[in-house]
Amino acid sequence: MPDANGYLLPDERRTLLRRYAPVLVLFPESYKQAPYPDEGDAIYTMRGSYHPRDVAFFLKYARLRYRRRRVLRRPGLFFRPRKISDELAHVRRSISERELQKAIETYQHDPAFAGLEGDALRHAVQERLAQWRLSTRIRGFDLPLFRGHNLRQWTAYFKHLSETDPLTRRAAVYGRLVQGMVAPDQKQSGEVPGGVNAIGPYDIRRNRIALQYWFQYYYDDWANRHEGDWESITILLEIDPALLSQNRTLDEKTLLAGVTEKDVGYSAHEDGHRRLWDDVQKTAGGRPIVYVARGSSASYFSWQLTGFPTSARVGAVERLVAAPSIFVRGWRIFGRRWDTEVQARFTGRDPKNTDWVAADPLPRDRLDDHSSDPRERLVPPGCRGVRRVPDFGPHAGQNAASYHLETDDLFWLEMVEAYGVQWGENSFLPGTQGPSGANKAKRDKQQIEINCLAYIEHAIEKAVDQLMEAQIMGTAAIPELDRALRSLRPTVLRRQKCFPASVRTYINTMWAAVLSVHPEAWPGGPGLWLRWVFSRRAKPDRLLQRQDPMYHLKSLLAQVRRTRYEIQADESKWDNPFAWVRHVCRADTFYYGISPGAKDHTLDLACLDCADVDMSVT
Repeated sequence: MPDANGYLLPDERRTLLRRYAPVLVLFPESYKQAPYPDEGDAIYTMRGSYHPRDVAFFLKYARLRYRRRRVLRRPGLFFRPRKISDELAHVRRSISERELQKAIETYQHDPAFAGLEGDALRHAVQERLAQWRLSTRIRGFDLPLFRGHNLRQWTAYFKHLSETDPLTRRAAVYGRLVQGMVAPDQKQSGEVPGGVNAIGPYDIRRNRIALQYWFQYYYDDWANRHEGDWESITILLEIDPALLSQNRTLDEKTLLAGVTEKDVGYSAHEDGHRRLWDDVQKTAGGRPIVYVARGSSASYFSWQLTGFPTSARVGAVERLVAAPSIFVRGWRIFGRRWDTEVQARFTGRDPKNTDWVAADPLPRDRLDDHSSDPRERLVPPGCRGVRRVPDFGPHAGQNAASYHLETDDLFWLEMVEAYGVQWGENSFLPGTQGPSGANKAKRDKQQIEINCLAYIEHAIEKAVDQLMEAQIMGTAAIPELDRALRSLRPTVLRRQKCFPASVRTYINTMWAAVLSVHPEAWPGGPGLWLRWVFSRRAKPDRLLQRQDPMYHLKSLLAQVRRTRYEIQADESKWDNPFAWVRHVCRADTFYYGISPGAKDHTLDLACLDCADVDMSVT
C-alpha cells in the first residue's frame, strides 16, 4: 500500500517500472561492423553499434579523476589513483552514527525512501551520504584510451567483453521512479510540505509519476566522440488519487488499472523529442519501442530511411579550428570528422551529423502502426536491426536479445544525475566530453527557485478561484481582493523568502495595475518604497489596458509559469523529469506525430547496402 504520505512503496514502484520497460531496437553488436561509416558509404548501410551495459562493466576499466583540491593534498593520486571500490569503502567508513541519524530524520519524507524501515532505511540513507561524500573527492572517470581513438575504443570494447564475466558485462537498463510531493487536495491551498524552500520537485502533485529508463553506453562514436554516454526515456503517468489513500496493499492489477499514461520523452544529445503516449510505437504487449541511433545512442520514436538530421553544438574554439577545414577534408581532429562545408556544422545539413536507426526486426509485433514509416516493412531481413527486451530472470541481459532491468542499485546513475560526477574524459570542446548532471550547489539553487515559483503559482490559482466564486462585476469596489491577493503582497513574499528576482517585475506590475483602480485590494496601501516601485512600472499598451483584476492575475500566472518552465529547462533531463517531458523538448517541432515523408511507399533498394559488413577495424 502507499505509505502514510501517499508515496508508492518499493514493490509498487517496481511494478510500474517493469510494466512500462521499453523494447530497444539497435544495430547488431558485432566486432566486424564498426559504428561510424567510412567515406563513400551508401545512405543506409547496416552496421553495428554499442549496446547498453551494466555500469560495473565501464567502471571496471575506468580510472578515477580527482578534484583539484584532493590532488593538491595528495599529488600521488594524479599518477596512481585508487581503485573505485577502495574510495567507496573509505567514504562509507567515514560516516559517523550521528551523521547517519540526522540524515534519516532529514530524508524521512522523501518519496525515494518510502516504505523503507530499520536496516533497509539505514543502508539507503548511508548510501546517499556516501554519494555526497564521494562527490567531494572525485569529479569523473576516464577510460584508458583517448576519446578520439574510436576504432581503438571499439577493439578494446570487444576485448573487454571477452575477458569479463557474464554478470558484469550483461546488457542493462536502469529504471527509477520520481513521484511528486504535493497532495492532490492541496492544489488550491498553496501549501507545500517541508516549507516553501524545501528541496525537491514539489511543484508536481503526488499523483504525478515519472518513470525514467537510463541506458549507459561504453562509448559515443558519432560526429563528436566521448567515453561513457547516458541516454534516457521518460514516461509521465498520473495515478488515480483515490489509490494513494487506500490503506491496503495495491496488487498489480489494481495499481495498473488506476494509471493513466500521459506524455513520453526520448532524449537525444542535448535535447529530446516528445509525444503523447497514444502516438508512441508499442509492441503487442504495450511496451514502448525505442530506436537507438548508431554510434550516438540517441533515442527516436520511429525508423526513417533518410535518418534524423541533427547538429552537434559548437563554440568559438571549434569555429576557429574549423576555419581551415577545406585542407583537411575527412580528417579527424580532436575526435571530430571535419567537412569542407563549415556552415553545415551550424545548419545541420552535414550528412555526418545524421542519426541512423535500424529497422525493427519484428514490425508486425506492434500494437499500432499509425506513427511509423510504411517503408520500414519493406526493408529486407538482412538490413534489420535487433531487439533487446526486458527480462526479469537470473540470466537477464546475458544473451543478445534481452536486458536486465535494474531498479534497486542506482548508486552510480545518481552520482551522475544528482552529484554532477562526469562520465568519461574531460574536454574543452563542447559536445566532446562525457555527460554529467548539474553540480549539487547549482541544482539546489535552481530547485529552491522552482519551488518558490510553484508556491507563487499556487497562490495565484487560489486567488483566481476566490474571485471566480465572488462573481465580481464592473469596476465597483471588490472587498474580496484584500483576502484573495494578500499572499501575493511583496512584503509577505519577502517574509517567506519567496520573492525571486525572476518574477519581481511581473508581480510589481500586477500590483501597480490593480491598485490604480482598486485601492481596496491593499487597505492602508503599501509603504512609501513600494508606492515608488509601483509608480515606475511601465503602463501597458492601450489595447492591453484593463480594469478587470482577473485579467492582471491571469497575466501574472502566465508569466510565472513561463519563467518556471524556462528555469526547469536547464539540466531538466537530469534533474526534473516532469519538466523535461512536459515543457522542454523543442526538437519535437520536427518529429512530432507521423514522421515526415513522401506518400510514395516504395523502397529504393539502391539506398540500402547490407552486404558491406566487414569494416576496417585494424
